Formats: sequence, structure tokens, C-alpha cells
Amino acid sequence: MQIGDSIRLGELRGGALHYDADWHDRPLWLLAAGTGLGPLFGILREALLQDHQGSIRVIHLAHDPSEHYLAKPLQAMAATRPNLSIELWTPADLPTTLAQLRLVSRQTQALLCGGPDSVDAFARRLYLAGLPRNQLLADAFLPRG
Repeated sequence: MQIGDSIRLGELRGGALHYDADWHDRPLWLLAAGTGLGPLFGILREALLQDHQGSIRVIHLAHDPSEHYLAKPLQAMAATRPNLSIELWTPADLPTTLAQLRLVSRQTQALLCGGPDSVDAFARRLYLAGLPRNQLLADAFLPRG
């Protein structure tokens, strides 16, 4: 490719995930599995850019600790933002950590992204913890076919 060359992107599908300035003071939970962290990382950056005042909890589920690919940037962000907490989970942690998820507020807004099984597990637990369905946005990465 050369500078100025045109490129055409294939089919792009819009997802449900976004940051809404109306959430400014509400707890914001971003739960990701695998590469689902990428879109949520962008949303986190937007929330911080808009000076989100509520607590922000980021949970990333990866197959093993080496796959927490944004751990360092996330931890650097958390070091400068007292309202931001980062949790790095592996499948071995999942049953215990999911069972311990408790809402800090019924106003919590949750965004989920990743494979369908992980998104379903996160959504089910949040629903059981009392999160209203209209306060949960999710994008599940589905295989092509």
C-alpha cells in the first residue's frame, strides 16, 4: 500500500456497546472475555475522557494470565483514577468470582463483550444479583457461518 491508496472495509456491524454521558455518576461495570476487552477498552477510555465520576469496575476473563493483553495499560489507568478497579480472571477463578459478584447499586450499568458462553454467564449472574435487564448491554462474538 502507498500513502493515499483507498481501502474498502467489508461488512461492519454496529454493536450495542457505547458510553452514554447520562451514566456519568452511576457505577459502570465492563466485563470482557478474551478479545472482548478491545471494544470495552475503547469505552473505558471514552468514560475517562468524559471524566466519569461513578465507580468503574473492569473485569477481564482470559484463558491464562499471559492472555490479559491490556493488563499494563489498564493498571496504569487505575493507578491514576481512584474510581477505577481492574480484575483479571482466569477460568479457574470463574465459579468463585462469579458467585461473589454483588451490585454496589441498583443504578449500575453493565457492558459485556466476548464469546457467547462468557457473555451469557456474566449476564445470568448479573441478573441474579439484581441488575435490571435494561441496564445491561452486551455484544457476543459469534463464529462466522
